Amino acid sequence: MIVRIIFVVLCAVGILTAQAQAQVFLEQAKVSLDVSPGEHHDGFLLVHNTSSDPINIRAYWEDFEYKPPYDGAKSFLPAGTAPGSASQWVTFSPQTFLIPAFGQQKIDYTLTVPSQIQEGHYGVLFFERSVAGKLNDEAVNLVTRIGCLFFIEPSNKLKKADLQNIILKGNDVTARFVNQGNVILIPRTTYYVMEDGGLVLLRGETKKLYVPPGASARVKIPISEQLKQGHYTLVINSDLEEGDVVIKEIALTVDASGQITIENSQD
Repeated sequence: MIVRIIFVVLCAVGILTAQAQAQVFLEQAKVSLDVSPGEHHDGFLLVHNTSSDPINIRAYWEDFEYKPPYDGAKSFLPAGTAPGSASQWVTFSPQTFLIPAFGQQKIDYTLTVPSQIQEGHYGVLFFERSVAGKLNDEAVNLVTRIGCLFFIEPSNKLKKADLQNIILKGNDVTARFVNQGNVILIPRTTYYVMEDGGLVLLRGETKKLYVPPGASARVKIPISEQLKQGHYTLVINSDLEEGDVVIKEIALTVDASGQITIENSQD
């Protein structure tokens, strides 16, 4: 008999289905640690079984990377293969366990930082369940997993970015958010347009980005076609969290025909 394997990634690092959510629940979706060289850190995660049946779980580590266009989508890689892998720094126990009906399991982890850390290191601790069943009279093995993301970054991390290549495409102002630091940046970017007198006419927020060090992502800001002839200032504010921000002011001009131009625009 041929058994087909159906693999589904769930929960903190992917998409939750109602069925999986009703059976396995992970309290913590993300562990963020600012660390120093040689530091040790102990912690734990709690996995809950919300069903009336016992569940067998396997725990294991994988690396992950955010992938273009850096909107939050991830690639998962074998442990130790990503450039910023933290797989050698984190140990955890138990690695296999049975959660009784309506029970929970504590998973202890230990982080050991080497003598040098110069950039962010990342990974995901997965908890996987495998269930045999049938689909259209065909034997299948449904594998589902939930995961907790680990962000391990130096306490003296460099959070630096710039908005470059600012141009106008139709009625959209676009810019390239460039991560010039040594950790993943997840900016919250807001904007507003004000006229010469300081009155704010338009404001909004762009989609969240997840940009690795050395990478860049496109920011798009819609500009209303209803701006009257005159001069305006577009202010873009990218909040990098923990008090770090990137602010860019852009001069706009609207002519009598409604055409918008940007001063010192770049291709």
